[in-house]
Amino acid sequence: MIFLRLTPYALRFTVFYAIFYPYMKRIIIGTAGHIDHGKTSLIKALTGIDCDRLKEEKERGITTELGFAHWHLNDDLLVGIVDVPGHEKFVRHMVAGAWGIDTVLLVVAADEGVMPQTREHLDICEMLGLKKGIVVITKKDLVDDDMVELVEEDIGDFLKGRVLEDAPVVAVSASTGENLDALRSLLSDISDKIEERSREGIFRLPVDRVFTLKGLGTIVTGTCISGSLSIGEDVELFPFARRARVRSIQAYHDDVKEAMAGQRIALNLQGLDRQDVERGSMIARPDTLLLTSRIDASLKLLKLPIKPIRHDSILRFHIATTQEEARLVLLNSDQIEPGQEQFVQFVFKKPIVVFPGDRFVLRGSYAVQTVGGGSVLDIMPARHKRKTGALQEAYGILNTGTDLEKTAYHIMKGSYRGIKQEILSIMTGKDPAFTEKTGGILTKNADVKLVGKTYIHSNFWNGYKEKVLAFVDEYHKANPLKVGISKEELRSRLPGTDVQIFQAVLDECASNGRIVLEKDRVTSGAHSKANQNNELEKKIVDALRASAFTPPGLKDLSASIDINEKNVRELLDRLAFRGGVVKVAPDMYFHPDMIEEVKLRAIDFLKRHQEMGPSDFKTEFNLSRKYLIPLLEYLDQIKLTIRKGDKRVLRG
Repeated sequence: MIFLRLTPYALRFTVFYAIFYPYMKRIIIGTAGHIDHGKTSLIKALTGIDCDRLKEEKERGITTELGFAHWHLNDDLLVGIVDVPGHEKFVRHMVAGAWGIDTVLLVVAADEGVMPQTREHLDICEMLGLKKGIVVITKKDLVDDDMVELVEEDIGDFLKGRVLEDAPVVAVSASTGENLDALRSLLSDISDKIEERSREGIFRLPVDRVFTLKGLGTIVTGTCISGSLSIGEDVELFPFARRARVRSIQAYHDDVKEAMAGQRIALNLQGLDRQDVERGSMIARPDTLLLTSRIDASLKLLKLPIKPIRHDSILRFHIATTQEEARLVLLNSDQIEPGQEQFVQFVFKKPIVVFPGDRFVLRGSYAVQTVGGGSVLDIMPARHKRKTGALQEAYGILNTGTDLEKTAYHIMKGSYRGIKQEILSIMTGKDPAFTEKTGGILTKNADVKLVGKTYIHSNFWNGYKEKVLAFVDEYHKANPLKVGISKEELRSRLPGTDVQIFQAVLDECASNGRIVLEKDRVTSGAHSKANQNNELEKKIVDALRASAFTPPGLKDLSASIDINEKNVRELLDRLAFRGGVVKVAPDMYFHPDMIEEVKLRAIDFLKRHQEMGPSDFKTEFNLSRKYLIPLLEYLDQIKLTIRKGDKRVLRG
């Protein structure tokens, strides 16, 4: 199945591709340069593929949308080429195309030299972190050698102090073919120096095109920037939370079983309609990305003749194929000057999907101008208090820290709740295996603790233990006669945390004797020992045993042992919890021996008579209604009997 029509070159390419593809290195090259400087013609001359596919582009003779070509540069190198529009109105498309490329062809026409979009496109490439490229002077056939030299001087002045200052420069003619072989040789040399993108990591595909084909359905295309994906897998469309299945995959017009980083790919998605997808969407496996409305970032403004940008300014934020309105939060100052780099936060009008380390471009909200760019540092930050000392430490870790330091930082952000392994993987931008490895090192070093699948920083783990112990001690001081505090009440009084972490803290405190866990109650170790043989408890138990089936109420019991009713109630509740007495109804407690006798005699009666009414029970035990009804209801409650009308029968 072929999604797109094949040129004769592409048809020959598919045969070679099918045989040698598994062994090829894969890189993506992008173009940059002013409108009508010959970018599209250059690509066609190199590859035989015309990137202007739209009728409007053919009629107007300019590129308005992203174009794509592929090229077998040598036996072991597969090149994808992204052709970007040169007109200032289509800079958004240019950013989308340049994001994810490995190197750039900066195109300058010999008959015009460096122009405004030459400058802006190079600014964008620098903001996106590109370090390698080739400067191509096109339309050499239209000028004489002296003009070419002047343009070379113009380019040299323009590139001073910039990333392409030492880049090779070659003058070519797409129409005559002059020096194209020299350009091919330069491309081969520079490609050898580019490190191929790893197939490891989380699969991400920023969508730059979406269309339908009859009989196939929805097709999305883009540059795979990380990870790999196979036919039959489920994917999720972010930020729209829609899911689909990969029906088939193409890379450079050829069917493949697996898509991988460094490729231009097309996915045929089952379960998504054309209207469900738009440029700016991100395709990934389900639950592997997070939506965010706020990020921490490193921002550098270009050295342009522009006014400083003030805190709280509204700007256009470009990342991958996404453009979103963002409010700039300057964390350490009230404004940022041209050429300055600062730790900032962006707050988005609508949630977006980004990863740590992703590069972005910033443009003015109204003026059509690129003003700066930078790198994403934290995709789920807190609302920082501006101009505080802690910000510099955070910036240092996020900007230049090691993987271990960054991982520990994100776990620390999880506070008492900790952070689950899968979320930590997304926040660090690493695959689960890498996250497990770094988390294991931190755990071994006792910097963090792993509870189930949740990491909690040791500072918060130890802090939570101290809070548990302190609260239990305070509870006993306020309630000296109570058996302890219920787990649920204790958890509700402490900082919020994962249930597993709460229980793990209790277990560790219990293992070293700091607390005692009894059923659903938590007691301090010291309090538990101090109350094991309480004389008051003994007096209560003896009084209930002596009263048999007619136990005294709280008031009478209080008078008989000479303590107030509140303390009697707390002692009775403690005894009931530990099985020393049985609570039959509010304020009615029996000695356990009496309850056992009631149960045995009730069973015996029911086996002989099959059913028992209140009058039978009254006769059997010679009890008043005050004790009769609570005891009958208690037998129902413990599932010994079941009520049928006004009679009881044995359950089961």
